[in-house]
Amino acid sequence: MDKLLNKKVVILGLCLLIIAGIIVVLFKGFNVNFLLEQHEVIEFVIGKDFEMKDVRSICDEVFKDKKIVLKTVEVFDDAVSINAESITNEEKANLVNKLNEKFGTTKSVDEVKIETVANVRMRDWIKPYVQPIVISTVVILAYIAAKFREENLIKLLAKIIAIILITVLSLLSIFAILRVPMSPIYVMGLTAISIIELMVYINSYEKKEEN
Repeated sequence: MDKLLNKKVVILGLCLLIIAGIIVVLFKGFNVNFLLEQHEVIEFVIGKDFEMKDVRSICDEVFKDKKIVLKTVEVFDDAVSINAESITNEEKANLVNKLNEKFGTTKSVDEVKIETVANVRMRDWIKPYVQPIVISTVVILAYIAAKFREENLIKLLAKIIAIILITVLSLLSIFAILRVPMSPIYVMGLTAISIIELMVYINSYEKKEEN
């Protein structure tokens, strides 16, 4: 009786979590990784080894509270890519002058260009994973159909799909509520979790049948 009650409480909790996640997504959407949103970027070639913390300090001073992502570029990591929500001409000039002063470079303001990176739609970075997921699903379903052909296959598949859906929707709801920046790595993670959960369930089902 206690097990049944606990199961109902867990299911109710997950349903409430999913509903809360749906509400957040409807009003705010997912929090997409900054580099997947439309932003502007400046690449500055320093030409020698440098400490990223020095560039970060300058960027914090120039861009104040704007969201900034720094990455090293070039084969020898002697250049930095400065990604920001937006970059004004005044900010660019201030940035170039401070970087020149710090690293002894002689870049002119006109020489450094501001590039605009277009927004990447979620469906575009999910698309590469669709085919592998579909193939994996077909193979797994074929295995289940062959392995448990004498069982109520439709009922078994419905239960498996329901478990995976609840898990995925619960995790997506947590991401939405906590405003975790979404990126392709989470698609891979959710896929891996679903496959592992499926394998664990099938394994436990097989042991149950053996007993």
